[in-house]
Amino acid sequence: MKDQEFIEIVLGEDESLAALLQTLVTQKREELGTHAVYVQEVISTYGNGFTVILEISHRTY
Repeated sequence: MKDQEFIEIVLGEDESLAALLQTLVTQKREELGTHAVYVQEVISTYGNGFTVILEISHRTY
């Protein structure tokens, strides 16, 4: 099963989108205790604003 999480972000002038995305993924992985968290899509919304869609996979083996 896969879930999606939508996160609205606004970058500051000196912030890196790549670094912020890595931080979001790392925090979510630590929170959930799984490495199955990925950036599915990044959508530019306005100015320095973005909607980030995270894909979270819940697999049972």
